[in-house]
Amino acid sequence: MSPLAAIIYDILRRRTSLEEPRITYAELAEQVRDAGEEFEYVHHRNRQLYAALAEVGAECRRLKLPPLPALVVRADTGRPGAAYYEGRCGGSVYRGERIAGWRRDLEAVKAASYPTADAAPE
Repeated sequence: MSPLAAIIYDILRRRTSLEEPRITYAELAEQVRDAGEEFEYVHHRNRQLYAALAEVGAECRRLKLPPLPALVVRADTGRPGAAYYEGRCGGSVYRGERIAGWRRDLEAVKAASYPTADAAPE
């Protein structure tokens, strides 16, 4: 994973045990910026943030774990943005089915245990 994706993975991994583990894109971007000066450019509408979330999702699939990006939501809806569903639903799934799928992912993430990024098997 890229350094940005590794930071995001760690932030999200630590949230899984919280009563309310969801985090908004803006809150995530703020926590990423707080992680180091090299991430000062990250904001909630940043393409690099979205690409890093996709990397985190790929890492979760590789580890056969539920997708940590399910925790990252829009502030206005409390659900992920459209990019979360890209590639997962192929555009042919009804909105309600997408939301139900995300809710299943969210519950699975809350129940799973994730290794630290540096301890994940290659």
